[in-house]
This record gives sequence, C-alpha cells and structure tokens, in this order.
Amino acid sequence: MRTVSASTPFLPEASIGPDKQKALLAAIEQFLAANPAYASLPARIDVVGVRLTSPPEVVVLTDAFR
Repeated sequence: MRTVSASTPFLPEASIGPDKQKALLAAIEQFLAANPAYASLPARIDVVGVRLTSPPEVVVLTDAFR
C-alpha cells in the first residue's frame, strides 16, 4: 500500500520502483523457501494506491508486477 497527499504530483503506486519490486519478490521467495507447504499455491503481489483527497482516491492493481 502506498499513500500520498492530495497535492503529490505523481500516482502513489508510481513510488514502487524497480528496487522495491525486487525486494518484495525476494521476500516472497524467502517466505516460500521457509514455508514449502505454500510453494505449490499461486502467489501474486497486489498494490493499493491511495491519494488523500476528499473522498480518498483508491486504486487496486491486481498482480501488479507481472
């Protein structure tokens, strides 16, 4: 989840760059290595972006890094 103020000039989800994506994917790989019972199940990373307007703007990106 990424949240930005109403005046931020970019989308909240745009703040998840290549380094953060790599870190998230590495965390999933570590989790699956430590918990092999989950390794055969489908996995994905969803991203939620929130802009703090009134009312808040919410965007959900399903399977964001594929």
